[in-house]
Amino acid sequence: MDHFDFQDICALLLGISFTIAKLDAQGRNPSNFPHVAPADFERWRTWTVSVYRLGSTVCFMRVLFHQGWSIYLSRQIVTGPAAPVGMRVAALSMDLLWLGGVAATFIRSSRTRKLRRELGMVLTPLTPAQAAALAPENESEDQARAKED
Repeated sequence: MDHFDFQDICALLLGISFTIAKLDAQGRNPSNFPHVAPADFERWRTWTVSVYRLGSTVCFMRVLFHQGWSIYLSRQIVTGPAAPVGMRVAALSMDLLWLGGVAATFIRSSRTRKLRRELGMVLTPLTPAQAAALAPENESEDQARAKED
């Protein structure tokens, strides 16, 4: 593995954040929001998951590309102070794709939050008492609940 630069670290942190947000949206159930129509809830959840999936994918692909590209370039013979333009275009294209993907994720996620507010959904963490009330008494209840979702 080659070294990680500042953009790699930013991409990793953003990718982890986007993945956590995606998993949070996937883990939400319509039963937690009885005042929201199930079709509206599914529309919000599907849209939110797709937004954060794009962001996390582009972030992790940027890190993988950078590592592979660095290994590839280390095996090339470059004469002169900098790599030829042909070698720099791929890296520049990936960086632009990454920045565009991150910008699109931030813009689209603000729209999903707006939809969530319009639907009256408040995503607050559960208190221990609420979590205990939602937890199944035994394993068979947990399996039955999973089949319902």
